[in-house]
Amino acid sequence: MKIKIDYKFESLNNYINKCRTNYHLANNVKQKETQLSALYFSKIPKIDKYPIQLTFYWHMKSKVADLDGRFPKNIIDGLVRAKKIPDDNVKYINKITHIYIEDKKDYLELEIL
Repeated sequence: MKIKIDYKFESLNNYINKCRTNYHLANNVKQKETQLSALYFSKIPKIDKYPIQLTFYWHMKSKVADLDGRFPKNIIDGLVRAKKIPDDNVKYINKITHIYIEDKKDYLELEIL
């Protein structure tokens, strides 16, 4: 199943800078992105066959963005918060793939297999 999340997630570099600047600012980003992801995942059925594989299709306008700077932690935590998977350890998720797609807009498509 594929889920489109129409949101530009914070890059890991920006998140680290916020952590260094102000813990509360970084926590606000974490909570916002986790909750936003959970809202999108609330519309999908509960996953009951494990382990799953996640493929992140990062649609990005910029070719200078780092693919290694994509930060899926908050998104995966949203899956747990929405109660679609019990936990995010390797018992439940055994593969994570990141794919860059040049696009006119920044957003994410997440494929769950």
